[in-house]
Amino acid sequence: MKRFLILAVALLIALPNFAQKLTKEEKAAQQKALYETMIKSLEEKDWAIVPTSYDNEGVSEQLTDNGIFISYEKTHMFMQGWTVCANSYTNIAEVKEYEEIKDKKGILKKIVIVVQGRHIQGKYQITLPKVDSGNMVDVIFQPSSGSARKFQGPIVPSKVAGFYKKSNPE
Repeated sequence: MKRFLILAVALLIALPNFAQKLTKEEKAAQQKALYETMIKSLEEKDWAIVPTSYDNEGVSEQLTDNGIFISYEKTHMFMQGWTVCANSYTNIAEVKEYEEIKDKKGILKKIVIVVQGRHIQGKYQITLPKVDSGNMVDVIFQPSSGSARKFQGPIVPSKVAGFYKKSNPE
C-alpha cells in the first residue's frame, strides 16, 4: 500500500510536466507563427514592444512593467519609460526616417527609425531574429544627446501588446 501511494504521488507530480512539454515540431510551429505575426505587424506599421529585459551597464536586467513600451501606430510612434526613451514623459513623435534593411535573400534583418517629438529625438535600431525564430528583437535607442539604451522584447500587434499608456502624450 505504501508503494502504491508513493507511486501515485510521483505520477501526480510528473504528469503535468509531461503534458506541458511541446514537441520540437510544435515549438517550431509556434515560433514560426510568432515570427509571421511580427512581420505582418511591421508591414502594417501597427506594432508595439513591451521590453522584457534591458542592458544595464553590461548586465541584463528583467522588466515586468507594462508602462514601459514603444509603439508604432500607423503614422506616429509613442514611447514611455526611461528604459526606452531616456525621459519620463509619455512621448508622441513623428517618424522622420524609416529604413528597412534586408539581406541578400530579401529577408528583413533590421529597421532603423529616426523620431522627433517635443521631448524626444533620436534613432531606434531594431534587430530582428532569424526567420521562424519567434518575435524577440534587440533594440538600441540612441537619443540625440545622452547615452544609448539597449533592451529586448517581442514585437506584437499594438492592440494585443497590453501596455499601459498614460493620458496626454507630449
